[in-house]
Amino acid sequence: MKHLGGAFLIALFFPLALFAGELTLSPPTIVNGGVALLRWRGETPSVAVARFNDRSFYLSLAPGGVVALVGADVELEPGNYPLVAAVVDRRGRSTFYHLDLEVSDARRAVEELSLPSAMVSPRQPAVIARIRRERKMLDELFSRRSERRLWKSFERPVDDPLSSPFGLRRILNGEPRSPHSGVDFRSPAGTPVHASAAGRIVFAGKLYYTGNTVILDHGNGLFTYYAHLRSIPAEIDGTVEAGTVVGEVGSSGRSTGPHLHWGGKLRGDRIDPLALEELAGMEKP
Repeated sequence: MKHLGGAFLIALFFPLALFAGELTLSPPTIVNGGVALLRWRGETPSVAVARFNDRSFYLSLAPGGVVALVGADVELEPGNYPLVAAVVDRRGRSTFYHLDLEVSDARRAVEELSLPSAMVSPRQPAVIARIRRERKMLDELFSRRSERRLWKSFERPVDDPLSSPFGLRRILNGEPRSPHSGVDFRSPAGTPVHASAAGRIVFAGKLYYTGNTVILDHGNGLFTYYAHLRSIPAEIDGTVEAGTVVGEVGSSGRSTGPHLHWGGKLRGDRIDPLALEELAGMEKP
């Protein structure tokens, strides 16, 4: 993926031509933390590559063309952000596109919580070192880019009501903290947690903050994760289909009671996983 920027330069050497097809971005306006679908409908190209917010990525095969997801981090400033794309046909001819994605401010609520100080700001050197190791590991994991797209559509991992929305601004013991990076479900302990879409398991283990956690790589820079689980199936490994049980609701890690935390990352950006659910039917031509 680090050579993707060169794909645009290479495309410049191909003859320019328009061939049957249309590149769309829908919806054209999202809130910070939202997701849009970039889609080429028409003759299947030999390659299609796009660049948005200083990140380049390929579009993946889909019925009737190729697709990719484009997301805005929960703290991305509102504004119009350009997206450029190059689509190369089977004869090596390139067509270039320029689209704009408008990002608006979601104006999310603020929640104040009081927690034991050890849960908010650990001071033990061993705990601090562990948190740093885990943060480094997660940063490296979420920076990976597997090209094969595994997702088709998305469903909620549990059927229970929400208890905490995405992007909620939290003040813990009087100190402002990062916005809530996922959604919480008010699920009873032991409730089966299902994979929201097909994906490859890239982590299944215990972390300091999120406790028993499962992370799925859905391809093309998209990850979802399932946190505070009571248990993780011992045999969980490799690629799973949508609906596969990946754990049970619990209260492990930094948690005040049983619930499921469901989060999403798209090329490093923190996105609302419910925005993925709203793109249901994206596989239809």
